[in-house]
Amino acid sequence: MNKKERIRQLLLDGQPHSAEELVPITWRFNAVIDSLRKDDGYNIKTIRVAHNVYVYQMIVEQTA
Repeated sequence: MNKKERIRQLLLDGQPHSAEELVPITWRFNAVIDSLRKDDGYNIKTIRVAHNVYVYQMIVEQTA
């Protein structure tokens, strides 16, 4: 599984994930998240939780 797929799988749970969770996959996780947004159409929010501390959360559609 490539880095993009690993990050996509991690974010698919809809929970916020910190850089500490993403760095073990790749140091360039921001580039991967940007690609998931722009190339693949995923809605991924960047949420500021403190000064220079962010979490990333994929907004997943709830099925009825």
